[in-house]
Amino acid sequence: MTQTATTATATYNQKSSNTSDYETVANRKIDLITAGLHPFIYKDLTQNVSSGNAVEIAEYILAMKTETNLSDTYRKLTIQTLSLLSRFIRNKSFINMTREEVIFYLDSLRRSDVIDPLHKWIGTYNLKRMILLRFFKWLYFPGEEPKKRKSPAVMENIPMLKRREQSIYKPTDLWTVEDDLLFLKYCPHKRDRCYHAISRDTSCRPNQILRLRIIKVTLYCRFSWLLLWCRWNRWRQHKGSESTT
Repeated sequence: MTQTATTATATYNQKSSNTSDYETVANRKIDLITAGLHPFIYKDLTQNVSSGNAVEIAEYILAMKTETNLSDTYRKLTIQTLSLLSRFIRNKSFINMTREEVIFYLDSLRRSDVIDPLHKWIGTYNLKRMILLRFFKWLYFPGEEPKKRKSPAVMENIPMLKRREQSIYKPTDLWTVEDDLLFLKYCPHKRDRCYHAISRDTSCRPNQILRLRIIKVTLYCRFSWLLLWCRWNRWRQHKGSESTT
């Protein structure tokens, strides 16, 4: 592992003899990984993160684009997580970070039961841990296939945490059929009514619905209103049976 770590340091931290050329290449890589994201992502990488760590983050994101179909949401989350880790450890080089420092960062995500009684922080903790695990696997073993990369010592024995609750949501947090019909009745915008109907019927994520084309939405809407009417009819029959009992 020592030999691998040395190689990674030379690959991602070594500056060119011509500083201007190095900065040009580094800025170009940062431009590529932040393209299409909010400007503060670029500003954070170039102003708050050390140049060495910023280049390593850029190299990792570019490698992920080659290895996987990287979404903009996960790209943004990965950059923010690694940037925050770098600042939290005072911009210490990633390759020189210790397991204790990584645990120190992850422990900062913990919340007391008074502040977070539903333990939502556990989901954030597990997500950040997964991002860091993938990153450090790549950092120490960049030449191997993603599935064959071993967990380095810096991430050893840092398991995922189990949720204490099966779900952080209560039944009262969810809309009923009556709530849906009330919203669809008084919502003034067809676009919003269509979005709500599709989200309720398909349970798709917002970004999946927003990527739909008009032709697909048009075909769907022909059936959605019939489905809503059936739901309303079943709900009315259920209310009628309750009143008779």
